[in-house]
Amino acid sequence: MKVLVLGAGAREHAFIVSLSKSPAVHKIIACPGNDGMKSFCTCIPFSSNSELVKFSRENIDLAVVGSSRFVSEGTVDALMTAGIPVIGPAADAGRIETSKAFAASFIAKHNIPAPITQVISNRGEAERFLSENPWVRVVKRDGFSSGSGVAVVNTPEEALDAVVKLLKNFGPPLILQERLTGIECSYSILTDGHQWVSFSSSRDYRRVFDGDGGSTTGGMGSVSPFPGLSAELEEKIRNRIVIPTVNGLMQDRLLYRGFLSIQLMLTPQGPRVLEFNARLGDPETQSIIVRFRGNLATLLMDCALGRLDSTGSEVAFGRHSAVSVVLSRKGYPEDETAEPSIENLDELKNANVFHSNSEWMLSEDRWKFKSGRLMTITALGETLADARKNCYSDLALLSLKNVHYRKDIGES
Repeated sequence: MKVLVLGAGAREHAFIVSLSKSPAVHKIIACPGNDGMKSFCTCIPFSSNSELVKFSRENIDLAVVGSSRFVSEGTVDALMTAGIPVIGPAADAGRIETSKAFAASFIAKHNIPAPITQVISNRGEAERFLSENPWVRVVKRDGFSSGSGVAVVNTPEEALDAVVKLLKNFGPPLILQERLTGIECSYSILTDGHQWVSFSSSRDYRRVFDGDGGSTTGGMGSVSPFPGLSAELEEKIRNRIVIPTVNGLMQDRLLYRGFLSIQLMLTPQGPRVLEFNARLGDPETQSIIVRFRGNLATLLMDCALGRLDSTGSEVAFGRHSAVSVVLSRKGYPEDETAEPSIENLDELKNANVFHSNSEWMLSEDRWKFKSGRLMTITALGETLADARKNCYSDLALLSLKNVHYRKDIGES
């Protein structure tokens, strides 16, 4: 089997390492990939969907989508149209992530537990709704936010100010929501649009500093499985959220074959959906994938062909826990001008290294980085405490300059 992995980050690197362990896989190509992956795959950039499709028709048996941009840019649809099996939703189904207004409508239609939500298209609508519903504490843009398109406020006046700002910066529609209290976690599945299998739980850490302080980032670390997920709670998530979601996609005739990560708030009233991700997250993937014990390539091919078998799938995960810590450029996410240095990676004893947009500078004998997040260090352990110890003890072996990472991933 020849597999194409779309993306260039640590998430895609983790997929590639897992896929390389499958006896069915004899070649992996990453697009665009990065130099840190090259011991496991060949990296080839493509300038257009048509160029990628032409190459894939002749060279690829299965395509695996990492980044959601390949959904929104029509790459998945182009590959599907060409008859290439793909792990990733078609663009219309991918709106469950790419449009919060669409997701809100989907959630309401299929009676999925979520925050109280109102979609507005202009300032006048917002003013009228806020005057009658002063409980609004969250304002979101419709599309990808990356933190900058979400405002958490304390008063209706602040909510209106956020509406004005987001309308100016991003345009309509906007989403107004109540603010839930509880514990956040993610529950991920793999679905062929009819059947589904659990792909474990996780918790990610979005704030840049210890204790969840500072700005929201793309993710500073993760743990898997989520330590607070009891069998009873998981059953509620499956029955109240996962099954209605998969059934809803099927009823609405939305072609969805791939990973779906459900971001949850565990409230005193039960689990509520904060948002859907039409993919596995980064760095959640890194923690989940190192625990996977099955044949990933075969499982993904079955899913892409619409023949996913749900029986016995959960046993493909080991009982170990995993902790992932992201190394970021000093100053990330506000200031990414610092030039980072990471040395002694070959001295790590327990951890996996997953690169994000890394480039090997042969003439200088060092890694150069193109993004704010540099790489993820992921370790396993019999317990969460063991995994955390293994991860941070390896981190202590690295020589770092202009590099920041959180010291409390998996601590509580």
